[in-house]
Amino acid sequence: MDPRVILSSALERDEITPIEALILMQEGDGILPELLHVANELNRRLHRNHVSYVKSKSIHYTNVCRAECSFCPFWRKKGQRGAYTLSLEKILREIKSAPDATVVEIQGGLNPDLPFTYHLEMLRAIRAKFPRLHIHAFSPAEVHFLAKRGRLPVIEVLRQLQDAGLDSMPGTGAEVLNDKVRKKICPDKLRTADWVDIIKTAHRLGIPTTATLMFGHVEDEIYLCEHLEILRNIQKETGGFTEFIPMPFIPEGTPLSHRNGYHRPPRDERVQKLYAISRIFFNRAIPNIQANWIHLGLPNAVRTLGAGANDLGGLMCAEDVIHPSCVNGKRVLSTDCLRQAVRRIGCTAAERDPLYKRM
Repeated sequence: MDPRVILSSALERDEITPIEALILMQEGDGILPELLHVANELNRRLHRNHVSYVKSKSIHYTNVCRAECSFCPFWRKKGQRGAYTLSLEKILREIKSAPDATVVEIQGGLNPDLPFTYHLEMLRAIRAKFPRLHIHAFSPAEVHFLAKRGRLPVIEVLRQLQDAGLDSMPGTGAEVLNDKVRKKICPDKLRTADWVDIIKTAHRLGIPTTATLMFGHVEDEIYLCEHLEILRNIQKETGGFTEFIPMPFIPEGTPLSHRNGYHRPPRDERVQKLYAISRIFFNRAIPNIQANWIHLGLPNAVRTLGAGANDLGGLMCAEDVIHPSCVNGKRVLSTDCLRQAVRRIGCTAAERDPLYKRM
């Protein structure tokens, strides 16, 4: 099938098929200008020229993790130099340091020394101290780990987290939803079926989640299209995804970077192409596509707004500079800086809440 026919028809109907998405992915970079044109037109129909962001505080409560994924520079073994676990008092102080935040984003490693009660007490303490704050916490991988260690059904873990104050969940830990790929990059983490089950269960309980994809490592285009199809099918069934976040693999500091061919992040053209195809594939099914400025860097994130993205992710208004990346919310971008960057490309930045309602 001619990829240009696919792009032409994408403007006339709600969605393209996974096979059509694969054809677009396998086409050379020469198709990129037309991809960007169609993605931008679909994005304009959904969002006009508005670009959203949310004021958030990100906290990583522990980097001790038994999964030891090859793409991750974050994890440490217990007792290893640099390993840490935050006390509940420290977590509350971190949140208090960001008074403008409307959402706190909480994730951590799969730490076998932390009981389920630690997570529940964390949520209760945050809810008691900051009753209006939206708590966005605990990936499917963390929920799966808690369920296995506590010998509890996933639905019971989610219910207890929800009762303790959980509002929504990050859809991280998806990486690529294909077990052949997962065996290569995260063999000790939950399988595809487990991730899907936890996400669907959360949605059924009224816990919305994000959807993610990490690309630019050992996967190929077929696996990427399978991943997109799984997400769209879930969304058609539950309607529980608030956004889709494609995340390019960043090799620096990861075990995977020592393998041949995986020491560089994906080319800018591939990032733009993946974003554009995601917009065309999801269209109205998942209307919000995030170009996270922390993952991409602000200049690249703003450029990706020209590939169908409509959101720049979370920022904190504490300082007017961008810090080098590190844990526990120490990377900061001011509202003025973000608004100016968006204004330069002819768009308007607007603050949103975690569920994409404009504030």
